[in-house]
Amino acid sequence: MSDTPTKKSDYLIEHEDYTHWEINSGDTSVYARRIPGRFRNIKWTMMAILLIPFFVLPYFTWNGRQAIYFDIPGRKFYLFDITIWPQDLLILALLMLFAFILLFSMTAIAGRIFCGTMCPQTMWTDLMTLTERWAEGSARQRMKLDAMPWNAEKIRKKAFKHLMWITICTVTSVTFLGYFSGIDNAWSKLFTLDYNVYEWVSFWFVFFLFYINTGFVREQICNWVCPYARIQAVMTDKDTITTTYDYHRGEPRGRVKKGQDNSDKGDCVDCNMCVSVCPTGVDIRVGSQIGCINCGLCIDACDDIMTKVGREKGLIRFMSYHELENNLKAGKRFLRPRPMIYMLATAITFTGIMYSLFFKTDLDMNVNHERSPTYTVMSDRTIQNMYHIIILNKTEVASDFTLKVTGIDGITTNYDNKLLKLTSGQAKKIDLLVKVPQKNLSGNRQPITLTVESVGKPKLSKSYESMFFGPGN
Repeated sequence: MSDTPTKKSDYLIEHEDYTHWEINSGDTSVYARRIPGRFRNIKWTMMAILLIPFFVLPYFTWNGRQAIYFDIPGRKFYLFDITIWPQDLLILALLMLFAFILLFSMTAIAGRIFCGTMCPQTMWTDLMTLTERWAEGSARQRMKLDAMPWNAEKIRKKAFKHLMWITICTVTSVTFLGYFSGIDNAWSKLFTLDYNVYEWVSFWFVFFLFYINTGFVREQICNWVCPYARIQAVMTDKDTITTTYDYHRGEPRGRVKKGQDNSDKGDCVDCNMCVSVCPTGVDIRVGSQIGCINCGLCIDACDDIMTKVGREKGLIRFMSYHELENNLKAGKRFLRPRPMIYMLATAITFTGIMYSLFFKTDLDMNVNHERSPTYTVMSDRTIQNMYHIIILNKTEVASDFTLKVTGIDGITTNYDNKLLKLTSGQAKKIDLLVKVPQKNLSGNRQPITLTVESVGKPKLSKSYESMFFGPGN
Protein backbone atom coordinates (compact mmCIF):
# COMPACT_ATOMS: atom_id res chain seq x y z
CA MET A 1 0.00 0.00 0.00
CA SER A 2 1.32 3.42 -0.94
CA ASP A 3 2.14 5.83 1.87
CA THR A 4 1.17 8.82 -0.29
CA PRO A 5 -1.96 10.47 1.13
CA THR A 6 -5.05 10.58 -1.06
CA LYS A 7 -5.00 14.37 -0.77
CA LYS A 8 -1.78 14.42 -2.79
CA SER A 9 -3.11 12.28 -5.63
CA ASP A 10 -0.92 11.31 -8.56
CA TYR A 11 -3.74 12.41 -10.88
CA LEU A 12 -2.20 14.42 -13.72
CA ILE A 13 -4.38 17.29 -14.81
CA GLU A 14 -3.92 18.45 -18.35
CA HIS A 15 -6.06 21.17 -19.93
CA GLU A 16 -4.94 22.45 -23.30
CA ASP A 17 -7.84 24.73 -24.18
CA TYR A 18 -6.33 27.87 -22.69
CA THR A 19 -2.75 29.00 -22.57
CA HIS A 20 -3.11 32.58 -21.35
CA TRP A 21 -5.33 33.85 -18.57
CA GLU A 22 -6.37 37.39 -17.79
CA ILE A 23 -9.42 39.30 -16.59
CA ASN A 24 -11.49 40.25 -19.59
CA SER A 25 -11.43 44.00 -20.14
CA GLY A 26 -13.50 44.03 -23.31
CA ASP A 27 -10.77 43.48 -25.87
CA THR A 28 -11.20 39.68 -25.91
CA SER A 29 -14.14 37.29 -26.04
CA VAL A 30 -15.02 35.02 -23.14
CA TYR A 31 -15.52 31.39 -24.15
CA ALA A 32 -17.02 29.97 -21.00
CA ARG A 33 -17.20 26.21 -20.62
CA ARG A 34 -20.34 24.48 -19.42
CA ILE A 35 -19.93 21.75 -16.85
CA PRO A 36 -22.60 20.09 -14.68
CA GLY A 37 -22.82 20.78 -10.97
CA ARG A 38 -25.11 21.92 -8.18
CA PHE A 39 -24.80 25.63 -8.95
CA ARG A 40 -25.45 25.04 -12.64
CA ASN A 41 -28.57 23.12 -11.55
CA ILE A 42 -29.58 26.05 -9.33
CA LYS A 43 -29.24 28.39 -12.31
CA TRP A 44 -31.41 26.14 -14.48
CA THR A 45 -33.99 25.86 -11.70
CA MET A 46 -34.18 29.64 -11.22
CA MET A 47 -34.45 30.15 -14.97
CA ALA A 48 -37.34 27.69 -15.12
CA ILE A 49 -39.09 29.37 -12.17
CA LEU A 50 -38.76 32.85 -13.68
CA LEU A 51 -38.68 32.42 -17.45
CA ILE A 52 -41.43 29.84 -17.92
CA PRO A 53 -44.05 32.07 -16.20
CA PHE A 54 -42.85 35.06 -18.24
CA PHE A 55 -43.43 33.26 -21.52
CA VAL A 56 -46.54 31.30 -20.48
CA LEU A 57 -48.65 33.61 -18.29
CA PRO A 58 -49.92 35.84 -21.16
CA TYR A 59 -51.78 32.82 -22.57
CA PHE A 60 -53.85 32.33 -19.41
CA THR A 61 -57.34 33.85 -19.30
CA TRP A 62 -59.40 34.96 -16.32
CA ASN A 63 -63.06 35.99 -16.42
CA GLY A 64 -62.96 36.17 -20.21
CA ARG A 65 -59.83 38.30 -20.48
CA GLN A 66 -56.08 37.87 -20.32
CA ALA A 67 -55.11 36.99 -16.74
CA ILE A 68 -52.19 39.43 -16.58
CA TYR A 69 -52.76 42.46 -18.77
CA PHE A 70 -51.41 45.99 -18.50
CA ASP A 71 -54.04 48.12 -20.25
CA ILE A 72 -52.22 51.41 -20.73
CA PRO A 73 -54.95 53.13 -22.84
CA GLY A 74 -57.56 52.02 -20.31
CA ARG A 75 -55.28 53.06 -17.42
CA LYS A 76 -55.67 49.86 -15.47
CA PHE A 77 -53.68 46.69 -14.76
CA TYR A 78 -55.25 43.26 -14.46
CA LEU A 79 -53.68 40.67 -12.17
CA PHE A 80 -56.06 37.72 -12.33
CA ASP A 81 -59.02 38.82 -10.17
CA ILE A 82 -57.41 42.09 -9.09
CA THR A 83 -57.73 45.34 -11.07
CA ILE A 84 -55.24 48.09 -10.28
CA TRP A 85 -56.27 51.62 -11.24
CA PRO A 86 -54.17 54.81 -11.31
CA GLN A 87 -55.67 55.67 -7.93
CA ASP A 88 -54.00 52.50 -6.58
CA LEU A 89 -50.56 53.96 -7.26
CA LEU A 90 -49.59 53.14 -3.68
CA ILE A 91 -49.60 49.42 -4.58
CA LEU A 92 -47.19 49.95 -7.48
CA ALA A 93 -44.97 52.14 -5.33
CA LEU A 94 -44.89 49.46 -2.63
CA LEU A 95 -44.04 46.80 -5.24
CA MET A 96 -41.05 48.83 -6.45
CA LEU A 97 -39.96 49.55 -2.89
CA PHE A 98 -40.29 45.84 -2.04
CA ALA A 99 -38.12 44.87 -5.03
CA PHE A 100 -35.38 47.33 -4.04
CA ILE A 101 -35.35 46.36 -0.37
CA LEU A 102 -35.38 42.65 -1.25
CA LEU A 103 -32.38 43.25 -3.52
CA PHE A 104 -30.58 45.08 -0.71
CA SER A 105 -31.35 42.20 1.66
CA MET A 106 -29.98 39.62 -0.75
CA THR A 107 -26.85 41.71 -1.33
CA ALA A 108 -26.19 42.22 2.38
CA ILE A 109 -26.37 38.46 2.94
CA ALA A 110 -24.89 36.96 -0.23
CA GLY A 111 -23.46 39.72 -2.40
CA ARG A 112 -24.42 39.64 -6.07
CA ILE A 113 -26.40 36.42 -5.80
CA PHE A 114 -29.20 38.13 -7.74
CA CYS A 115 -26.84 38.77 -10.66
CA GLY A 116 -25.76 35.16 -10.88
CA THR A 117 -29.18 33.52 -10.69
CA MET A 118 -32.12 35.90 -11.30
CA CYS A 119 -30.91 38.86 -13.38
CA PRO A 120 -32.59 38.99 -16.84
CA GLN A 121 -29.20 39.75 -18.41
CA THR A 122 -27.77 36.56 -16.91
CA MET A 123 -30.76 34.36 -17.76
CA TRP A 124 -31.06 35.44 -21.38
CA THR A 125 -27.28 35.26 -21.80
CA ASP A 126 -27.47 31.65 -20.61
CA LEU A 127 -30.13 30.99 -23.25
CA MET A 128 -28.03 32.59 -25.97
CA THR A 129 -24.84 30.78 -25.02
CA LEU A 130 -26.73 27.49 -24.79
CA THR A 131 -27.93 27.86 -28.39
CA GLU A 132 -24.43 28.98 -29.35
CA ARG A 133 -23.09 25.72 -27.97
CA TRP A 134 -25.67 23.76 -29.97
CA ALA A 135 -24.66 25.56 -33.16
CA GLU A 136 -20.88 25.94 -32.78
CA GLY A 137 -19.82 23.33 -30.23
CA SER A 138 -17.77 23.50 -27.04
CA ALA A 139 -15.70 26.46 -25.88
CA ARG A 140 -12.60 25.10 -27.58
CA GLN A 141 -14.50 24.48 -30.82
CA ARG A 142 -15.95 28.01 -30.75
CA MET A 143 -12.48 29.48 -30.32
CA LYS A 144 -11.20 27.54 -33.33
CA LEU A 145 -14.28 28.46 -35.36
CA ASP A 146 -13.82 32.18 -34.70
CA ALA A 147 -10.14 31.96 -35.56
CA MET A 148 -10.61 30.16 -38.90
CA PRO A 149 -11.23 32.04 -42.16
CA TRP A 150 -14.77 32.28 -43.49
CA ASN A 151 -15.88 29.15 -45.30
CA ALA A 152 -19.07 27.17 -45.84
CA GLU A 153 -18.89 25.44 -42.46
CA LYS A 154 -18.37 28.69 -40.57
CA ILE A 155 -21.18 30.45 -42.45
CA ARG A 156 -23.55 27.53 -41.81
CA LYS A 157 -22.84 27.40 -38.07
CA LYS A 158 -22.95 31.17 -37.60
CA ALA A 159 -26.20 31.43 -39.58
CA PHE A 160 -27.83 28.68 -37.51
CA LYS A 161 -26.75 30.38 -34.28
CA HIS A 162 -28.10 33.78 -35.29
CA LEU A 163 -31.34 32.22 -36.52
CA MET A 164 -31.88 30.78 -33.02
CA TRP A 165 -30.93 34.12 -31.44
CA ILE A 166 -33.41 35.94 -33.65
CA THR A 167 -36.09 33.42 -32.69
CA ILE A 168 -35.44 33.85 -28.97
CA CYS A 169 -35.45 37.66 -29.19
CA THR A 170 -38.57 37.72 -31.37
CA VAL A 171 -40.50 35.52 -28.94
CA THR A 172 -39.25 37.69 -26.07
CA SER A 173 -40.37 40.91 -27.79
CA VAL A 174 -43.80 39.58 -28.73
CA THR A 175 -44.32 38.19 -25.22
CA PHE A 176 -43.37 41.56 -23.76
CA LEU A 177 -45.84 43.31 -26.07
CA GLY A 178 -48.46 40.70 -25.20
CA TYR A 179 -48.63 41.94 -21.64
CA PHE A 180 -49.63 45.40 -22.92
CA SER A 181 -51.65 44.77 -26.09
CA GLY A 182 -52.86 41.18 -25.62
CA ILE A 183 -50.84 38.14 -26.64
CA ASP A 184 -53.16 37.08 -29.47
CA ASN A 185 -53.19 40.61 -30.81
CA ALA A 186 -49.39 40.85 -30.54
CA TRP A 187 -48.80 37.69 -32.61
CA SER A 188 -51.45 38.40 -35.24
CA LYS A 189 -50.29 41.97 -35.80
CA LEU A 190 -46.68 40.80 -36.09
CA PHE A 191 -47.51 38.45 -38.95
CA THR A 192 -49.59 41.11 -40.71
CA LEU A 193 -47.01 43.84 -39.93
CA ASP A 194 -49.83 45.92 -38.45
CA TYR A 195 -48.19 47.27 -35.31
CA ASN A 196 -48.67 50.96 -34.62
CA VAL A 197 -45.65 53.18 -34.15
CA TYR A 198 -45.51 52.64 -30.38
CA GLU A 199 -45.70 48.88 -30.75
CA TRP A 200 -42.97 48.84 -33.41
CA VAL A 201 -40.69 50.99 -31.24
CA SER A 202 -41.31 48.70 -28.24
CA PHE A 203 -40.81 45.55 -30.32
CA TRP A 204 -37.48 46.61 -31.84
CA PHE A 205 -36.23 48.13 -28.60
CA VAL A 206 -36.74 44.89 -26.68
CA PHE A 207 -35.46 42.81 -29.62
CA PHE A 208 -32.16 44.65 -29.99
CA LEU A 209 -31.78 45.09 -26.23
CA PHE A 210 -31.59 41.32 -25.80
CA TYR A 211 -29.97 40.52 -29.16
CA ILE A 212 -27.05 42.89 -28.61
CA ASN A 213 -26.70 42.78 -24.83
CA THR A 214 -27.02 39.03 -24.33
CA GLY A 215 -25.71 37.90 -27.69
CA PHE A 216 -22.64 40.09 -28.11
CA VAL A 217 -21.92 42.37 -25.14
CA ARG A 218 -22.70 39.78 -22.44
CA GLU A 219 -20.27 40.01 -19.53
CA GLN A 220 -19.29 43.59 -20.36
CA ILE A 221 -22.71 44.70 -19.10
CA CYS A 222 -21.85 43.17 -15.72
CA ASN A 223 -18.30 44.55 -15.72
CA TRP A 224 -18.78 48.10 -16.91
CA VAL A 225 -22.43 49.06 -17.46
CA CYS A 226 -24.58 47.68 -14.64
CA PRO A 227 -24.91 50.29 -11.84
CA TYR A 228 -25.67 47.57 -9.31
CA ALA A 229 -22.08 46.35 -9.58
CA ARG A 230 -20.92 49.79 -8.49
CA ILE A 231 -23.24 50.34 -5.55
CA GLN A 232 -23.11 46.86 -4.06
CA ALA A 233 -20.04 47.79 -2.01
CA VAL A 234 -22.11 50.08 0.21
CA MET A 235 -24.59 47.26 0.88
CA THR A 236 -22.06 44.64 1.94
CA ASP A 237 -19.75 44.21 4.90
CA LYS A 238 -17.04 41.84 6.06
CA ASP A 239 -19.64 39.19 6.93
CA THR A 240 -21.34 39.15 3.52
CA ILE A 241 -20.80 35.79 1.85
CA THR A 242 -19.46 35.77 -1.70
CA THR A 243 -17.72 33.33 -4.01
CA THR A 244 -14.22 33.15 -2.49
CA TYR A 245 -11.00 31.27 -3.08
CA ASP A 246 -9.53 29.86 0.15
CA TYR A 247 -5.86 30.82 -0.24
CA HIS A 248 -5.06 29.27 3.14
CA ARG A 249 -5.65 25.89 1.53
CA GLY A 250 -4.77 26.65 -2.05
CA GLU A 251 -1.39 28.38 -1.86
CA PRO A 252 1.23 27.89 -3.04
CA ARG A 253 -0.59 26.59 -6.08
CA GLY A 254 1.00 24.27 -8.58
CA ARG A 255 0.19 21.48 -10.99
CA VAL A 256 0.26 17.93 -9.77
CA LYS A 257 3.32 16.20 -11.21
CA LYS A 258 3.13 12.48 -11.57
CA GLY A 259 5.99 10.74 -9.79
CA GLN A 260 7.13 13.90 -7.95
CA ASP A 261 6.80 15.07 -4.34
CA ASN A 262 3.96 17.63 -4.23
CA SER A 263 3.89 18.07 -0.45
CA ASP A 264 5.17 21.64 -0.69
CA LYS A 265 2.16 22.76 -2.72
CA GLY A 266 -1.31 23.82 -1.71
CA ASP A 267 -4.55 22.22 -2.83
CA CYS A 268 -4.91 24.44 -5.92
CA VAL A 269 -3.49 22.47 -8.85
CA ASP A 270 -3.50 25.56 -11.10
CA CYS A 271 -5.77 23.92 -13.66
CA ASN A 272 -7.54 27.22 -14.47
CA MET A 273 -10.88 25.46 -14.69
CA CYS A 274 -12.40 28.10 -12.38
CA VAL A 275 -11.53 30.72 -14.98
CA SER A 276 -12.64 28.68 -17.96
CA VAL A 277 -16.23 28.31 -16.68
CA CYS A 278 -16.61 31.92 -15.48
CA PRO A 279 -19.15 33.78 -17.67
CA THR A 280 -17.40 37.10 -17.01
CA GLY A 281 -13.80 35.89 -17.36
CA VAL A 282 -12.87 36.45 -13.71
CA ASP A 283 -9.98 34.65 -12.00
CA ILE A 284 -11.44 34.30 -8.52
CA ARG A 285 -8.05 33.27 -7.14
CA VAL A 286 -6.74 36.82 -7.28
CA GLY A 287 -9.49 38.04 -4.94
CA SER A 288 -12.99 39.50 -5.05
CA GLN A 289 -13.60 41.44 -8.26
CA ILE A 290 -16.29 43.67 -9.68
CA GLY A 291 -16.92 41.19 -12.49
CA CYS A 292 -17.86 38.33 -10.17
CA ILE A 293 -21.62 37.78 -10.25
CA ASN A 294 -21.73 35.06 -7.57
CA CYS A 295 -23.06 32.42 -9.95
CA GLY A 296 -21.02 29.69 -8.24
CA LEU A 297 -19.97 27.99 -11.49
CA CYS A 298 -16.31 28.18 -10.47
CA ILE A 299 -17.26 26.25 -7.31
CA ASP A 300 -18.70 23.47 -9.47
CA ALA A 301 -15.54 23.37 -11.58
CA CYS A 302 -13.16 23.39 -8.59
CA ASP A 303 -15.14 20.75 -6.67
CA ASP A 304 -15.03 18.51 -9.73
CA ILE A 305 -11.25 18.84 -9.94
CA MET A 306 -10.80 18.34 -6.20
CA THR A 307 -12.80 15.12 -6.46
CA LYS A 308 -10.63 13.90 -9.30
CA VAL A 309 -7.38 14.60 -7.48
CA GLY A 310 -8.70 13.15 -4.23
CA ARG A 311 -8.78 16.38 -2.23
CA GLU A 312 -11.47 17.94 -0.10
CA LYS A 313 -14.12 20.02 -1.85
CA GLY A 314 -14.62 23.66 -0.94
CA LEU A 315 -11.35 25.22 -2.08
CA ILE A 316 -13.62 27.77 -3.73
CA ARG A 317 -16.83 28.27 -1.80
CA PHE A 318 -19.29 30.83 -0.49
CA MET A 319 -17.79 32.49 2.56
CA SER A 320 -17.28 35.95 4.00
CA TYR A 321 -14.18 38.11 4.15
CA HIS A 322 -14.18 37.65 7.93
CA GLU A 323 -14.16 33.84 7.57
CA LEU A 324 -11.42 33.95 4.95
CA GLU A 325 -9.06 36.31 6.75
CA ASN A 326 -9.39 34.53 10.06
CA ASN A 327 -9.65 31.03 8.59
CA LEU A 328 -12.95 30.43 10.42
CA LYS A 329 -16.00 28.28 9.84
CA ALA A 330 -19.28 29.85 8.80
CA GLY A 331 -20.86 31.96 11.52
CA LYS A 332 -24.34 33.33 12.11
CA ARG A 333 -24.57 35.15 8.81
CA PHE A 334 -28.18 36.25 9.16
CA LEU A 335 -28.01 37.43 12.77
CA ARG A 336 -26.41 40.79 11.98
CA PRO A 337 -27.99 44.25 12.22
CA ARG A 338 -27.84 45.11 8.53
CA PRO A 339 -29.52 42.02 7.02
CA MET A 340 -32.00 41.86 9.90
CA ILE A 341 -33.06 45.47 9.29
CA TYR A 342 -33.35 44.80 5.55
CA MET A 343 -35.38 41.65 6.11
CA LEU A 344 -37.67 43.43 8.57
CA ALA A 345 -38.24 46.23 6.05
CA THR A 346 -38.89 43.62 3.35
CA ALA A 347 -41.47 41.87 5.52
CA ILE A 348 -43.22 45.15 6.38
CA THR A 349 -43.35 46.21 2.72
CA PHE A 350 -44.63 42.80 1.62
CA THR A 351 -47.34 42.93 4.30
CA GLY A 352 -48.34 46.38 3.02
CA ILE A 353 -48.61 45.06 -0.54
CA MET A 354 -50.74 42.09 0.49
CA TYR A 355 -53.02 44.29 2.59
CA SER A 356 -53.40 46.81 -0.25
CA LEU A 357 -54.19 44.08 -2.78
CA PHE A 358 -56.67 42.01 -0.79
CA PHE A 359 -58.38 44.80 1.13
CA LYS A 360 -58.58 47.44 -1.56
CA THR A 361 -62.09 48.64 -2.40
CA ASP A 362 -63.76 48.85 -5.81
CA LEU A 363 -65.16 52.25 -4.92
CA ASP A 364 -63.16 55.34 -4.06
CA MET A 365 -64.40 58.61 -2.61
CA ASN A 366 -62.46 61.78 -1.94
CA VAL A 367 -64.10 64.53 0.11
CA ASN A 368 -62.98 68.14 0.57
CA HIS A 369 -64.89 70.66 2.66
CA GLU A 370 -65.38 74.13 1.19
CA ARG A 371 -63.17 76.49 3.19
CA SER A 372 -64.51 79.88 2.13
CA PRO A 373 -67.06 80.22 3.53
CA THR A 374 -66.95 77.37 6.02
CA TYR A 375 -70.71 77.54 6.47
CA THR A 376 -73.64 79.65 5.31
CA VAL A 377 -76.67 80.69 7.37
CA MET A 378 -79.74 80.30 5.18
CA SER A 379 -82.94 82.39 5.38
CA ASP A 380 -84.86 79.49 6.91
CA ARG A 381 -82.34 79.35 9.81
CA THR A 382 -80.62 76.23 8.52
CA ILE A 383 -76.86 75.97 8.29
CA GLN A 384 -75.42 74.91 4.97
CA ASN A 385 -71.97 73.36 4.28
CA MET A 386 -70.56 72.56 0.88
CA TYR A 387 -68.42 69.49 0.13
CA HIS A 388 -66.53 68.81 -3.10
CA ILE A 389 -66.64 65.06 -3.72
CA ILE A 390 -64.99 62.82 -6.30
CA ILE A 391 -66.43 59.31 -6.64
CA LEU A 392 -64.63 56.63 -8.68
CA ASN A 393 -66.20 53.38 -9.84
CA LYS A 394 -63.34 50.83 -10.02
CA THR A 395 -65.51 47.89 -11.04
CA GLU A 396 -65.80 46.45 -14.55
CA VAL A 397 -69.51 47.35 -14.91
CA ALA A 398 -71.62 50.49 -14.76
CA SER A 399 -73.61 51.00 -11.56
CA ASP A 400 -76.09 53.37 -9.94
CA PHE A 401 -75.10 54.83 -6.57
CA THR A 402 -76.83 56.68 -3.77
CA LEU A 403 -75.19 59.30 -1.58
CA LYS A 404 -76.33 59.61 2.03
CA VAL A 405 -75.16 61.78 4.92
CA THR A 406 -75.82 60.85 8.55
CA GLY A 407 -74.75 62.00 12.00
CA ILE A 408 -77.04 64.90 12.86
CA ASP A 409 -80.84 64.98 13.24
CA GLY A 410 -82.67 66.67 10.40
CA ILE A 411 -79.74 66.58 7.99
CA THR A 412 -80.62 66.93 4.28
CA THR A 413 -78.65 67.18 1.03
CA ASN A 414 -79.23 68.14 -2.58
CA TYR A 415 -78.64 64.46 -3.51
CA ASP A 416 -81.22 62.86 -1.21
CA ASN A 417 -83.42 61.69 -4.06
CA LYS A 418 -80.87 61.36 -6.84
CA LEU A 419 -79.00 58.44 -8.35
CA LEU A 420 -75.40 58.75 -9.46
CA LYS A 421 -74.68 56.65 -12.55
CA LEU A 422 -71.01 55.78 -13.01
CA THR A 423 -69.62 53.67 -15.82
CA SER A 424 -66.60 51.39 -15.33
CA GLY A 425 -63.58 53.46 -14.38
CA GLN A 426 -65.54 56.72 -14.36
CA ALA A 427 -64.76 59.41 -11.80
CA LYS A 428 -67.50 61.94 -11.14
CA LYS A 429 -67.08 65.22 -9.30
CA ILE A 430 -70.09 66.63 -7.47
CA ASP A 431 -70.79 69.58 -5.20
CA LEU A 432 -72.74 68.30 -2.21
CA LEU A 433 -74.83 70.83 -0.25
CA VAL A 434 -75.60 69.67 3.29
CA LYS A 435 -78.16 71.48 5.45
CA VAL A 436 -78.91 71.11 9.16
CA PRO A 437 -81.42 73.08 11.27
CA GLN A 438 -79.42 75.37 13.53
CA LYS A 439 -81.40 74.22 16.55
CA ASN A 440 -80.06 70.69 16.02
CA LEU A 441 -76.42 71.75 16.28
CA SER A 442 -74.79 71.24 19.66
CA GLY A 443 -71.53 73.03 18.86
CA ASN A 444 -69.58 74.81 16.19
CA ARG A 445 -68.54 71.50 14.63
CA GLN A 446 -70.02 68.01 14.65
CA PRO A 447 -68.96 64.76 12.98
CA ILE A 448 -70.96 63.43 10.03
CA THR A 449 -70.61 60.38 7.81
CA LEU A 450 -70.90 60.48 4.03
CA THR A 451 -71.73 57.11 2.45
CA VAL A 452 -71.81 56.13 -1.22
CA GLU A 453 -73.55 52.80 -1.89
CA SER A 454 -74.29 50.86 -5.05
CA VAL A 455 -77.97 50.20 -5.73
CA GLY A 456 -78.56 46.47 -5.35
CA LYS A 457 -75.00 45.83 -4.16
CA PRO A 458 -74.80 46.98 -0.54
CA LYS A 459 -71.32 45.50 -0.17
CA LEU A 460 -70.06 47.96 -2.79
CA SER A 461 -69.97 51.04 -0.59
CA LYS A 462 -67.57 53.62 0.76
CA SER A 463 -67.86 55.82 3.84
CA TYR A 464 -66.00 58.99 4.76
CA GLU A 465 -65.89 60.72 8.14
CA SER A 466 -66.00 64.51 7.98
CA MET A 467 -67.11 67.54 9.99
CA PHE A 468 -70.13 69.82 9.74
CA PHE A 469 -69.39 73.39 10.75
CA GLY A 470 -71.80 76.00 12.14
CA PRO A 471 -72.00 79.02 14.44
CA GLY A 472 -72.81 76.90 17.47
CA ASN A 473 -75.51 77.66 20.06
